[in-house]
Amino acid sequence: MRPVDHFLSQLEKLERTIPPSAVDEDRLVRNFVGLCAPVTGAAAAEDLCRSILDRMRGAVPPPLQKIGFTAAFLLGEFDDTMNLDQDDWEDIRETLEDIAGEMNLETLTTLMGELLSLGKLV
Repeated sequence: MRPVDHFLSQLEKLERTIPPSAVDEDRLVRNFVGLCAPVTGAAAAEDLCRSILDRMRGAVPPPLQKIGFTAAFLLGEFDDTMNLDQDDWEDIRETLEDIAGEMNLETLTTLMGELLSLGKLV
């Protein structure tokens, strides 16, 4: 099982079994950072994850899978069964723009190309 699949499985289980108030956001952020830091750096991964979590506040149940789908995109494992909102795509784009000078150029080019092909670059 790929690490992102394991993460998605954990998020799905949380959505089904844990009340929104009991979600350990710090643990979710740590897990997201653990997956995405090699691509974005730890600080950018944490900021991105917290931004997504902030937008989820109040949703019942919180759509935690969006965090996993974002990780899947950054890891090049995003597929057409995964859905993100326009705000999520905007956060991803802004994150990539902010860290462009610090990222591996090939990875940045691949991710920005994927955003372009999905129609998420304007």
